[in-house]
Amino acid sequence: MQKLNEFIEKLLEEKGISIPDEGIKKQTVADMHEKLETEINRAVITALPEEKAKDLASKIDNPDFKSEDMAKFIQDSGVDVAKITEETLERFRKLYLKGEE
Repeated sequence: MQKLNEFIEKLLEEKGISIPDEGIKKQTVADMHEKLETEINRAVITALPEEKAKDLASKIDNPDFKSEDMAKFIQDSGVDVAKITEETLERFRKLYLKGEE
């Protein structure tokens, strides 16, 4: 997700963090990217209606249930992923800039 990396780089800039070493900067962005993806996924799954969450729980352990299947399942669930993503990013931004992250 290039846009997520751009969001992170902007956050670092807003926080006044300059990382001159490109390797360290890439690792920092990658670490933050992973954390944000986890938070977004958690928020999306939490937003699922109870019956959809139970259905997902029963499918997730199936080795034939691939990431594409998961994406389709979420897309078909009726959850507004874009809105949840936006809200999660904004919450992360506020916490990070306050230094609570």
